[in-house]
Amino acid sequence: MPKSKYDENDCQYMTKKTLKIEGMMCENCSAKVHDALCKIDGVTSVTADHRKGTAVVESDIDIADETLLMAVIDAGFKGRVKKGLFK
Repeated sequence: MPKSKYDENDCQYMTKKTLKIEGMMCENCSAKVHDALCKIDGVTSVTADHRKGTAVVESDIDIADETLLMAVIDAGFKGRVKKGLFK
């Protein structure tokens, strides 16, 4: 049987969470949230958008919702993790 090109050891597992952030009014606010979330171990990408009031966090480990929310609070904002399907 030929060896598959797929090797499960090569897979990188990523998680993606969307946070709803209250109080982001400008680019500086987005930058504060972005920087706070980027400091968390395991975070590989953050996209904070003050116009949408969201931050999308990608990580290579599962980060507790509370950890993400504490970073948002420490940056001076309120937030919650979005659950389910959102437009």
